[in-house]
Amino acid sequence: MKVLILYASITGNAKGMARILDQFFKHVGAETTVGTMQQTDAATLNDYDAVILSTYTWSGGTIPEESEDFFADLETVDFSQGPLVFGVVGTGDPFYGANYNTAPDLFTAALRASGAVRGATTVKIEQNATEGDMPAFAQFTKSVVAKIKEVQAAK
Repeated sequence: MKVLILYASITGNAKGMARILDQFFKHVGAETTVGTMQQTDAATLNDYDAVILSTYTWSGGTIPEESEDFFADLETVDFSQGPLVFGVVGTGDPFYGANYNTAPDLFTAALRASGAVRGATTVKIEQNATEGDMPAFAQFTKSVVAKIKEVQAAK
């Protein structure tokens, strides 16, 4: 099973989550590739069984500036034929109130609109991942892997 883990990170928190998830997916036998959204063509996601996005939320509740091209490209791709399984994790600062950790929801909506299949409930954390977040990441990984197997069995 091939899993692409992409991140957009300004403080290192989202990159840290991507690295943690890389380890969780490798532990269950997945072949992983880790990279940035900024340097990834959305069309290449069809080469994978699943994509995991790790993001932060920019001020005003928007997606990170460096992921805007990738986000726009999601509208031009059809992931329903695979179908591509996806999962999204996010980091944020509660200081932003109603705009706290909203970018994961925007990415989820874009991926669903492109025909991708949600593999797990979004994990949203405050700032940097801690030991207390590991059970949520473990469950996230387990759910995505189960959905990949379900999709592959249906082919």
